[in-house]
Amino acid sequence: MNKKMVVLCISLAGALATGSLVGCSNQNDSSQNTSQSKNSSSENKSNLQQYSKDPDSKQQGEDFDLIGTLDRETNDELTLVIDDKKVKIPKSKSFKKEKDTPKDIGGKQVNVEIDAKNQNAESLELTPQAKADSNGIYEKDADGDYSIIGKLINETDNDVTIEVSSGKKTYKKSKDFEQDNDNMSGDSKNKVVRLEVKKNDEVESLEVDPEDQ
Repeated sequence: MNKKMVVLCISLAGALATGSLVGCSNQNDSSQNTSQSKNSSSENKSNLQQYSKDPDSKQQGEDFDLIGTLDRETNDELTLVIDDKKVKIPKSKSFKKEKDTPKDIGGKQVNVEIDAKNQNAESLELTPQAKADSNGIYEKDADGDYSIIGKLINETDNDVTIEVSSGKKTYKKSKDFEQDNDNMSGDSKNKVVRLEVKKNDEVESLEVDPEDQ
């Protein structure tokens, strides 16, 4: 009788030990899965910067712009084509479009502002290249001044020549002409540039923006 009790006790102890091991194993697996899930989520939340040419995307915690072709839009999400890749971006609750943005902009190049923390789209607007007419004009002021975007063909001390869809255009530099290429290195020739032009057709400034390239 005592021998049977001893055997029974040993069997119960073995079963409890096995159960404990299984429980610990399951707990460890669950912890590992949770950890992997968190890591995966963290990776997903930090991958939009790699598609951005905005210098701000290199700054920790700074909101940044993302340029791409709008492939699809739903109530909750945007899909952009960037470097032949489809990139999905969730919309924030406060998402908005620039005033006067046309209703149908599928296939157009857009600029999307991204919240760095949540990796959500905060706003959307057409890029200057998408807004530009055949003469490269993408914005006009009430006072007659206007903005142009095009490829820089030549620059001298007195003139700037760019190429737009309607052909080459040359503009005389104003006396207070300024050039801004702080975010770009090297020669600006053959790069896409933005010109601020006065109503008398003189160029007031030339800017090279990395997001236009």
